[in-house]
Amino acid sequence: MNKEIKTKTTNAVKHTLIFKTLGQGCSLIATILLVRGLSENDYGIYNLLYSIIGLLGTIASLGIGNTLQRYIPEYYQRGEFKIAHNLFRMTSAIRLVTDASILGFILLFWQEISPVLKLSAYKSYFMLFTLVIILHQQRNMLEICLSSFFLHKYSKSIGLIFSMIKAVGYGMVIFFDKNLWYAISIDLMAYLIVFTSLQVLYFNKIPTLGGSLDSFPKSEKKRVFRYALFYNFNDSGVGLLNADFDNFIIVMFLNPTAVGAYSFCVQIAIQISSLLPLTYLKDVIKPTFFSIGRSPERKNDSILFFQSLVKANALFAIPAFFFLLLYSDDMIAVFFNNKFIEYSSVLSGIFLFSILNSAPFGTVAQFRERADIVLYSKIFAVYNLIADIILIKMFGIWGAVFATGTATMAKNGFIWYFVKEDAHFKGMATFFLKLLSFWTTLSLVIFIFTPIPSTQRIFQLIFGILLFAVAFFIQFKCNLFEGYEKKFFAEMAAKKPRLTYLLKRLKMIPE
Repeated sequence: MNKEIKTKTTNAVKHTLIFKTLGQGCSLIATILLVRGLSENDYGIYNLLYSIIGLLGTIASLGIGNTLQRYIPEYYQRGEFKIAHNLFRMTSAIRLVTDASILGFILLFWQEISPVLKLSAYKSYFMLFTLVIILHQQRNMLEICLSSFFLHKYSKSIGLIFSMIKAVGYGMVIFFDKNLWYAISIDLMAYLIVFTSLQVLYFNKIPTLGGSLDSFPKSEKKRVFRYALFYNFNDSGVGLLNADFDNFIIVMFLNPTAVGAYSFCVQIAIQISSLLPLTYLKDVIKPTFFSIGRSPERKNDSILFFQSLVKANALFAIPAFFFLLLYSDDMIAVFFNNKFIEYSSVLSGIFLFSILNSAPFGTVAQFRERADIVLYSKIFAVYNLIADIILIKMFGIWGAVFATGTATMAKNGFIWYFVKEDAHFKGMATFFLKLLSFWTTLSLVIFIFTPIPSTQRIFQLIFGILLFAVAFFIQFKCNLFEGYEKKFFAEMAAKKPRLTYLLKRLKMIPE
């Protein structure tokens, strides 16, 4: 791996760890306050409104996000700042016009659309929320560019401010006994502040001129357009495979309160998953992965990078799953005042599927520019649509969990079949055997010998957190990594004494 990319990646990881950790803490507090502050019905409506963002991606993503993720890092690495800026400016304008058109269409036919989604009484809420949607989309594109230039020090600190504003605002929802309108207004204010800050950062930190190209060559236009076209259809399939689409089917057959329960479980699973390395560091991982290069001599680097990501993710994901199995009831009772506690098993099921579907096969396909394979994999979105309709009607929320989870597994398996030379699992069986044995044994011991008094849930939860925290560090004593992986980690931590010391203590680098 290029020495400059290693240095930038290490610095990006450091700043992401600092600011994103604080941001995740604030985001978790915000989620707790929002669930406590809104009724079950209002929380369902809130999530239905946010599901419209996913609907936009399903209808017309135009492949913009994935195209920026794929090509902006490459252009910055080559010093082609002018065409990178032109690509960003053009896609931002297209995204704005497309979003405004679709949202305008929904408003125009509100009387026909809203009864199906049980939103007839919430037109004014939706009109306010359209501003949140537009700012959300523009913010995402800015963050892709900033991450591609490894400006995590600034972008992640701004993300922390976003979470803090929401946490304080939702606290006021409870304190002043406010409603859903106030919660949406808080979101809008947070997005306005963050979007303005990111825009200023972009123009002050990233060059918009420079490079050997003044405009896109014809061959480059064709390359980018082809990639965007494929990912427009890819994103449409993704939209049918996520929780946003499930919410629309759930509200059709059930009610907004059921949407609130399902969204609650999904949001908590996302909050926990956001702490896992593959999600936590995705803004670092993708630019680094795409900057490795596709030359044959670097193929081993990309395979090693993939396997290291999968292992690092499993070190956190597997303990988190067993913790939810044992303590999800206690967690919901303590933090969320027993709201949706009857769905704790649903939370564990959703998180299990998120682990099974966490391997970054799609990123490898992006790296190899196999957008066609990712597109063809979306055939399983049709299965999810049919399964959702049948299973939600029969089994309620559990039907959505099973339908979406299995559809996503099938999609990922299809992609893996075509990229398995770059994303294989050879030599990883021992790692997973050791890890699963350790956590299964520990969880069985806790389940058998630890009483669970419902009247003392907070003490039970504290006990569980402390026990799993200690066990997390003990798991590294199982010598989980191979020699070549330890050498790779050592290279990544070079000239970072504190990081080197920590990795050495965890037996992740050679003695």
